[in-house]
Amino acid sequence: IRYWRTSTGFEVDFILNEMAVAIEVKASNKIHHNHLKGLRALLEEHKVQRSIVVCHEERPRQVDPNVEILPWKSFLEVLWTGNLLI
Repeated sequence: IRYWRTSTGFEVDFILNEMAVAIEVKASNKIHHNHLKGLRALLEEHKVQRSIVVCHEERPRQVDPNVEILPWKSFLEVLWTGNLLI
């Protein structure tokens, strides 16, 4: 587990298995375009199999083909069942 950061300040909280999964954690009830700056910068530079934003939204949803929004409880279910890594 590590993090990713550019020289200009974009960052992603967790990177798993050499860019297999990128996880950004936000304490927000609604994820907006600005919350995705770090993940989008990462996706421009690297091939990532799965990109996830963990937050307080009520339902999972897909933003772009590359970014999943997961409520924290859904994320924990995915993590605990071993389905995080594709």
